Amino acid sequence: MCAGGGPAQGALNWIENLIFKTTTPAEEVAAIVVEPVQGEGGYIPAPPGFLKGLRRICDEHGILLVMDEVQSGMGRTGRMFASQHYDVQPDVLCIAKGIASGLPLGACVARADLMDWKKGAHASTFGGNPVCIAAALKTIELLERELVANAAEVGDYLKRGLQKLMTKYECIGDVRGMGFMLGVEFVKDKTSREPDVELRDRVEMASFNRGLILLGCGANSIRWSPPLILAKENVDVALEIFDEAIAASV
Repeated sequence: MCAGGGPAQGALNWIENLIFKTTTPAEEVAAIVVEPVQGEGGYIPAPPGFLKGLRRICDEHGILLVMDEVQSGMGRTGRMFASQHYDVQPDVLCIAKGIASGLPLGACVARADLMDWKKGAHASTFGGNPVCIAAALKTIELLERELVANAAEVGDYLKRGLQKLMTKYECIGDVRGMGFMLGVEFVKDKTSREPDVELRDRVEMASFNRGLILLGCGANSIRWSPPLILAKENVDVALEIFDEAIAASV
């Protein structure tokens, strides 16, 4: 159950009491696919209890729980995988992007009993690229040695800096996320919390014109997804530019 109910429990109820009973019976569902932290949806972490609720539903009905960690995995959130923050074990894990530090590579990781394909059962035109695999092995080494910990420590420093800006500006409605996967939401004001898409776009461009590259996500948010080598000194410069960009855009 989700602590305190709310939207997360409502979503679980929707699956069990509406979808399974009126649209698609549980026995016809092969898998539930979810991002532990929404990427393009606005850098929104799963609410407490939601992923555990999905795990329970999947276990009760023999459904596979598939975690899409293409954006949130490989140290991005200050743990190797975002699902570790929730203490939930997926059946299948989808990984790409960060796994090879920019070189084209993706991986599908699953329980051994799910990966018992015979040789040749799965083919790929670009599978097994030795250069990309070498990059991935070195990336994993660096992540385990220092970069996951750096994402956690410096990411927390960045989040606290963004939260200070939230107290300064009425237009920042939320600062959320973990590690180096942080979202800043722009609103008309903190009372109505009406999304301010145009302001988000102006801040994004004003930051770019001052030398800070940021990217929007969701309807009215800006994502902070810096390289995992980022240092606190870099954060100080980025926050100063972001502050100036907001002041020039409101």
